Amino acid sequence: MSPIATETVREETTVLAFDLWDTLLDRDSTLIPALGELLEAHECDYDPEVLLRRYLAMHFRDSMIDSLIPGPHTPFKEISRRALTYRLEQLGLDVSDEEVRAVIRRWKELEPYPDVDAALGELADEYVLVGLSNGDPDMLEAVRSNFETDLDGVVSVAKAGAYKPHRASYDLCCERFGVAPHEVLFVTSHTFDLVGAKAVGMRGAFLNRHENPFGGWNYRPDVRVDDTEALADVLTG
Repeated sequence: MSPIATETVREETTVLAFDLWDTLLDRDSTLIPALGELLEAHECDYDPEVLLRRYLAMHFRDSMIDSLIPGPHTPFKEISRRALTYRLEQLGLDVSDEEVRAVIRRWKELEPYPDVDAALGELADEYVLVGLSNGDPDMLEAVRSNFETDLDGVVSVAKAGAYKPHRASYDLCCERFGVAPHEVLFVTSHTFDLVGAKAVGMRGAFLNRHENPFGGWNYRPDVRVDDTEALADVLTG
């Protein structure tokens, strides 16, 4: 779908719904060292950054499978535990379940990127700020306190029973804050969940921290920025 004019987005948006992992919160600075320590403890010289990418890819695949098959929603932490265990087994490492879980717990320690706190403070004057995340409820509550500006709310897909980009999580966000989809600007660094947001009628902001192409989807971002400071300039200027 064609992007909506920025002026229209500014006029109609009341809620800014942010993806959290890798959009506002820096995964690499916490998880790469954690994986490096784990590999070192097992005398393995595999690159922890490569391991993180492969682990996240497995996690993403399994969360999509979980959203498609019948049955109860599998928590983020369990999907993540299975994915990391699988990748470590591929490396031929005998890593205990407790060691794996210790890495998964580090997700609760993720800190915002340097540009985030000041930008959220500026945006909070004009918009309702929401975290809309694939994380479990306890994970979202844990990282919420890591922001200098308190979010007005967090929405976990666990309450919807399916991971983004399933429409249930976006619908839940609208219901929770009593808004129509077009009154929500969903902000993310990831193509997949921006496509999901646009498909249900939300506006979408592609926060392209890592200089990646958006891809050839018919659903296009309404706003493109490099970081949250640029987003604040666009939305409050």
